[in-house]
Amino acid sequence: MAVHPRRLDADRPSRASHGAAEDLSSGTGVATAAQLSFELAAARQQLDEVLKRGAALERQAIHLERALSKAREFVYRDELTGLPNRRLLSDHYDHAVARAARQAAHVAVLFLDLDGFKHINDTFGHACGDALLQQVAARLSACVRASDTVSRLGGDEFVVLLPELESHERAVTAAANIRARLAIPYRVVDRLIAITVSIGMAVYPGDGETLGELMKRRTLVRAR
Repeated sequence: MAVHPRRLDADRPSRASHGAAEDLSSGTGVATAAQLSFELAAARQQLDEVLKRGAALERQAIHLERALSKAREFVYRDELTGLPNRRLLSDHYDHAVARAARQAAHVAVLFLDLDGFKHINDTFGHACGDALLQQVAARLSACVRASDTVSRLGGDEFVVLLPELESHERAVTAAANIRARLAIPYRVVDRLIAITVSIGMAVYPGDGETLGELMKRRTLVRAR
């Protein structure tokens, strides 16, 4: 059979085109892989930046939370002793009275003044006086119930709120216990200091409805 040269030559371009297509396909794959690698690196870099910003935001949030906590402490706590101040005391009193009204109970308020505190300040200095106040605050907090509130109004004035009492006598007993505990000498800046305390008392509802009324109508509790 005769061979037709033209047909053989016609097959050659087809094979050449196929080879070119393979080369083109291979080149495109390399280019695509390189592009994907670049995009992956860029994505990782963006992720790192997001994580860094997230960590920075978390640190900022922690800082703001701590600042807010300190601000709240400043609003409701005495700076020197950490005890509730007048504002927080008033809030605790309102809650105590609300419970007492439902339970037909009494709420006693003890008003404490340290005798001769000015002399201690003048003699030994304010640093010694502040240290003494801190120790008094710690003793007061240690000798009352968990439900009671010890507050510092300022200077050497402290208030103890005694909620849910069955009788007036329970408040008198609490005052006697506080007086005895505070009479134990204090060691302050290598000095032994003894103080006495004057205690006034008023009881809700007999002596008044509001904390202001009780402060005005307090009577001195005599030492037993």
